[in-house]
Amino acid sequence: MRRRSLLVTVAVIGATLCGLYFWRQNLVVTRPLLQIVFDHQDHGAVKCATCHHNFFDDTGRDSCYFCHKIRPELALTIEHDFHTFCRDCHTEIATRGLKSGPTRRCAGCHGE
Repeated sequence: MRRRSLLVTVAVIGATLCGLYFWRQNLVVTRPLLQIVFDHQDHGAVKCATCHHNFFDDTGRDSCYFCHKIRPELALTIEHDFHTFCRDCHTEIATRGLKSGPTRRCAGCHGE
């Protein structure tokens, strides 16, 4: 009975790890899933290092997606991190009564 439980446990863990591996392979891509419409002129008041940290902390010179979609430890958080980063800033600006750009409609940043 113990041996059977051990075999079932090993099989479940193996299947889970295999599933996670294939899920991650489908998630990690080398290009953006959706292009983002971003005008640097509209963001002139924001310090460059806020978004382009890689030029200041020597983590690379490639596009955001080069690291954030290729490196496994970053790939799983990119959508959440970028959406939170952009949305929080736009919402904070809107609460001050200033024009802040899109915060809710996907097409506002990602196009139609």
